[in-house]
Amino acid sequence: MSNKVTNPNAKSNSGFLWGMVVLLVIVAAVIGYIVISNQGAKTSYLSDRETEEFNATVTYKDNVVTLAAAEPAADAKEVELYEDFSCPHCAELAVATDAQMKQEIEAGNLIVNIRPLNFLDQGNTEGHSTLAVATTTKLAESGDASAYWNLRKVLLEDQQKIARKWSIEDFANAAGELGAEGAAVDSMKAATAEDGASTGQANFDDLENKTGEVSSPRVLVDGKDVEGSIDQWIDTVLEA
Repeated sequence: MSNKVTNPNAKSNSGFLWGMVVLLVIVAAVIGYIVISNQGAKTSYLSDRETEEFNATVTYKDNVVTLAAAEPAADAKEVELYEDFSCPHCAELAVATDAQMKQEIEAGNLIVNIRPLNFLDQGNTEGHSTLAVATTTKLAESGDASAYWNLRKVLLEDQQKIARKWSIEDFANAAGELGAEGAAVDSMKAATAEDGASTGQANFDDLENKTGEVSSPRVLVDGKDVEGSIDQWIDTVLEA
């Protein structure tokens, strides 16, 4: 009668496999923790940023973000502002004129129809401008004027730090850091590059149809460029 030979390593092999399973579970948990911890890391610096109350309204319709007082003056001047979030000249104009623009909007003297562009992405369907348009218009659609104003301010003032580094989730997280409500943040996270591309292209076509060329920044009244130095556009419009 032959005796059954037992593999002396069988038990240890089983233990080794279980050990590998446990190790893989631990590695997956650590990776998951790192990913979760890094969510919002690009925008966490904004939690300490001083924000501004924007005492006016924001709406979004037909590819246009409109900033206006709740009850503008009967003779309020209305302009179209074309800007691209990748355009350094747009950032310079914002730094030079946004404080005055905000003051005149809140006073009811000025209505600004912002037409965001994305032509500087040069066909990149996931480009910075396209994603910025997609998400900021969702925020404007929520009606949170202060969150929109502060996010736009960050995107233009911190342009060099942000450009081509943020995802849709980063834009949404930034809005949250700046005070946007959860529903608005969720709406931004649901935005798509196609949303931004569609709006950007529509405004590109609109500007080209009105003026025959596309560049940014541009300020138009009644379909025509405001004359004179663009960094004086507010005074020019209000004095007309």
